[in-house]
Amino acid sequence: MAVVMAVERQFTATGFVVDGDRTLLLFHKKLQMWLPPGGHIDPGETPDAAVVREIKEETGLDVEIVPEVQAPFGPSAGVTALERPRIVQLEDIPDPKGFHQHIDLIYFCRPTGGRLNPAEAELEQLRWFTYEELADTAITDEVRDHARHAIEEIG
Repeated sequence: MAVVMAVERQFTATGFVVDGDRTLLLFHKKLQMWLPPGGHIDPGETPDAAVVREIKEETGLDVEIVPEVQAPFGPSAGVTALERPRIVQLEDIPDPKGFHQHIDLIYFCRPTGGRLNPAEAELEQLRWFTYEELADTAITDEVRDHARHAIEEIG
């Protein structure tokens, strides 16, 4: 009988920050690739709060989540409607300590304040990319597609 090992899954929140016709990506030191800001959801934290916190920590920007058009949600005692992610995806994460997966909740955001102040411990560079500049071959297809979708939708 084969033993089935459970895959460890961790929840993350990611934000494509769009300002006009461009979106902000960071070059991640450890992964050596262009990614939108984001990270793990802390215990007790909601996903929408996590993405706002992660973007602030990594980029210095204050952001708001751009809500997707939703059916009206009426008030109800003890119930709060959270911002829904635009995309939810399962990502395989290779790790020297063992394989795991991220359940990544992806939001579209726009800057509301702050100033670019990269978290140098985690990233090498922050850069605004226009729709056309996202054709750069250093950007994965998945990041490019999501980034372009964000620009098209809220730019």
